[in-house]
Amino acid sequence: MAPSTIYKLSLLLPALGSVFLAVSLAPEADALSCWLVEEVGDPRSIQHNPVQLLFSDHFTLTPDPPVTFDPDTPLYHVVDPSGKLMSSAVSYCEMTHLLPQEVSLDWVRSLTEEQHSPLSLGRSWYSVTLRDGTGGYSVSAVLGPRGERDNQLIVFLAVYTPSLSQSVRLGERVSLACGLWRGQQSRFAVEWRHRALGDGSMLFAYDGWRDHVEETAPDCHMNFSSLHSRGDASLSLERATVSHDGTFLCTVYLPYVRAQRDIHLRVTAVPQVSLLPDPLFALPGEELSLSCEVSKFHPLDVSVEFLIRLARESHWSALPGALLSRHTVNQDGTFSVTSSLRVPASGAHHGAQYSCRVRHASASGVISRTHTLHIAGFSGPSLEDGMCLFVIALILYGTLSFLYRKVLLIYGSQEDKKDKNE
Repeated sequence: MAPSTIYKLSLLLPALGSVFLAVSLAPEADALSCWLVEEVGDPRSIQHNPVQLLFSDHFTLTPDPPVTFDPDTPLYHVVDPSGKLMSSAVSYCEMTHLLPQEVSLDWVRSLTEEQHSPLSLGRSWYSVTLRDGTGGYSVSAVLGPRGERDNQLIVFLAVYTPSLSQSVRLGERVSLACGLWRGQQSRFAVEWRHRALGDGSMLFAYDGWRDHVEETAPDCHMNFSSLHSRGDASLSLERATVSHDGTFLCTVYLPYVRAQRDIHLRVTAVPQVSLLPDPLFALPGEELSLSCEVSKFHPLDVSVEFLIRLARESHWSALPGALLSRHTVNQDGTFSVTSSLRVPASGAHHGAQYSCRVRHASASGVISRTHTLHIAGFSGPSLEDGMCLFVIALILYGTLSFLYRKVLLIYGSQEDKKDKNE
């Protein structure tokens, strides 16, 4: 063998060894089943086709598909430098074609102001949405071309939230969690919108390239230091109101592409419950009207029921026939409603306990108010009875004293006239 050949092999063998070592030490790629959603046919219809996403951290090597891979299923090799697409147990994956384009919004125009788009925009781009099975972690990502083939992709942008929904008490501060990964891209913008009952409104718009707030609603804030350093695009509301109930949209823009996540915020207010009359006193044979007033609650759905527990009984029994009034809307957007029920007051009901129980989404348990019914003449004079008799005695004493003075005044004036005449 020629010395030159030996010299070439001495240089080539270490390189081949390093490649084989990298392959042997490389972790197995993670595969993810996904649905590719496309519009096909004429007229247009939505079609769902199964695809496989094969994730790898190696930019130069293409891992082999798993043994269980169906050769008839399209396979996409995806490099995820963000690490966000495989960070949770994914139960839902949807993939759609994406057309990169400019956005005409004021706070996004600076991202494409050079008017020179890269050639890669003419290749295949995709938008991927992943969610876990608990309704918690979710992520939307933009996949762009990585190599020469259309099935070689890389994550350009990822927007994620730890939960699809949040709950807050009325009047409290809340932070709507939203994170972003943008790689080394310095041009970006963040937008927050609110949508409820078909209406939408802009809450916050920030141009990260120019470091300028373009739009902001009252009591809305973002931490720009955390946004630039850690990708924390969360929006803080100083005081949650009923108008904040609905869906918040966190949208992140990069040049020509964007990704969005939605968070549903539920604003709750614990109902204030009162049972009237208070206290419960009645005459034998009288019919009482019980009223359970439920006020200042949100959301609207509420359950109200009346129960009774007779004296010497240990169990409660439901009372049918209650009437529920129409709800009224308070000035702060909360609701109020009244449930009423007429009950007899006989000797058998003396000492019975009446309860109003309310169930609402804002409370973890039942909210109840309970009063004891007292029938006059069945338990002897009570403290209340003594106070009532004392008041009556005072009224009688005052009345008799007034009449006595009047009589003395009348008869005294007549006797004085007789004395003058004589």
